[in-house]
Amino acid sequence: MRNKQIKVIYFSFGGSDVREISLNWKKIILISSTVFTILIFLVSVVVGLTTDFFHNWQISHLSKANTQLTNLLDDMTRRVSILESQVQNLEKEDNDLRIFVDLPQIDSDVRKLGIGGQSLAAYGNIAAIPEDSRTEALHIKNLLDNLEQRIQIASESRNEIIDKYSQDLKQIKHTPSICPVVNGRYTDRFGYRLDPLLDKVRPHHGLDIAAARGTPIHSSADGVVTLVVEKYRPNYGYGKLVEIDHGYGVKTRYAHLNAILVKENQKITRHTIIGHVGDTGRSTGPHVHYEVLVEGKPVNPEHYILD
Repeated sequence: MRNKQIKVIYFSFGGSDVREISLNWKKIILISSTVFTILIFLVSVVVGLTTDFFHNWQISHLSKANTQLTNLLDDMTRRVSILESQVQNLEKEDNDLRIFVDLPQIDSDVRKLGIGGQSLAAYGNIAAIPEDSRTEALHIKNLLDNLEQRIQIASESRNEIIDKYSQDLKQIKHTPSICPVVNGRYTDRFGYRLDPLLDKVRPHHGLDIAAARGTPIHSSADGVVTLVVEKYRPNYGYGKLVEIDHGYGVKTRYAHLNAILVKENQKITRHTIIGHVGDTGRSTGPHVHYEVLVEGKPVNPEHYILD
């Protein structure tokens, strides 16, 4: 076996001479080893060059990505700064509105109190991100967490303001504020007076407003008619009377009417015509006796008439 040789015969179809090469096993092994070594070398060179290329490409790619990330963080910082300014204006308006509706102010430390949230690690592996960028990202995240908290507080405060304003508006509508007779003339005011029929000083629990018979009488606020008195004794008491409950412990009475235009349990609004001026009951001439009662006690009606 060792003495055997391999002959390689090669020739050209173009008419050249036939040639042959004789190879023994030692030469074959040597040639094979040499070819294999050369292939290993070439593969190593190719792999090395390829590795360096991809390594340099990766470094270049990461550098470009880092630059883009830095620019993105800078832009986010700028936008967060704008949001901060807008939230400050929102909080100032919120404080002004709370003053307007008589609500206590929210302390600025409460508004700016930070809230806990996820760390940056919760968003994945961030070890590849440069430390400066991680620090900036954490700063931006903390600012956003704080802004989220402040916006939430402002939103809750705005709902509180709306509720309070709606409540106040309802109370305002139900608070007497106008003279029930347009262009009427005050003849007797609230307090002690000389009774024109008895010639004695007696308390007068309302405001007498003189006007021509048949002059419209208006409700001074929103409310519900709780009492209508049509029957009366001449020269005695209130005569024809309307009483309105405005809620919040406030009622009004309109006495000596000539005609009544409303019914009990009827809901009415401010300026609703409830009747006409007359002189029914204990009266010396056409007028309306107007009373305002708070928690059942008469108070000066002029305090509930706005100029």
